[in-house]
Amino acid sequence: MKNENSIRIFLIDNHALFRKGLKAILADYPNFDIIGDSSNYLQAESILQENPVDMILIDTDFYTIKNNEFSENFLNKNLTKKIVALTFAKSKLEFLNAIKSGIHGYILKDEEIEYLIVCIEKIHSGRFIVSESMVDKLVELLIQKSEFPINFLISDRELEVLNLIQNGYSNSQIGKHLFLSENTIKTHIKHIYKKMSVSNRREAIEKGILWGILK
Repeated sequence: MKNENSIRIFLIDNHALFRKGLKAILADYPNFDIIGDSSNYLQAESILQENPVDMILIDTDFYTIKNNEFSENFLNKNLTKKIVALTFAKSKLEFLNAIKSGIHGYILKDEEIEYLIVCIEKIHSGRFIVSESMVDKLVELLIQKSEFPINFLISDRELEVLNLIQNGYSNSQIGKHLFLSENTIKTHIKHIYKKMSVSNRREAIEKGILWGILK
């Protein structure tokens, strides 16, 4: 019997054996409530609209160029609070694409189950976690000469919003310009503030100029 404080989890992975096996393992932990699983994100979206969760565990196969707004879409619709990449992918490019999409953790599938359990609990509590073997790649992304804030922190959509903020647009004006609801714009701004460690528009503009992502 799950308690009301259990972490509600949904699994998305196109490898049925892995997905079903992990679902069975996690279901044995009293702190986890496994709401369901799916082999594709469209089906997952339909299910989660009726039954939102605390966390989605998803394979990075879904983080293609066409689907790089997956996280943004699920988070803005309040279908989940956290998204965690669970993957075999160790390349810098796939890691970067997943990080840029707004995930809250990057865990390799060859980790021990006990490690995954701890990671899920830490991510749920608010921490950002990556597998230890990916830390070197994380450091490389932080120190490489390419625009770190753009590639690592700020999504393309968030950068659009930030530019419009600098141009003096209100939330409603930004929404009309980008054909998005005002609530969606507010969510984007909240994410921008969190990623940039700022608390208002002026600070965001100043840091954006400092980082070189605003002129």
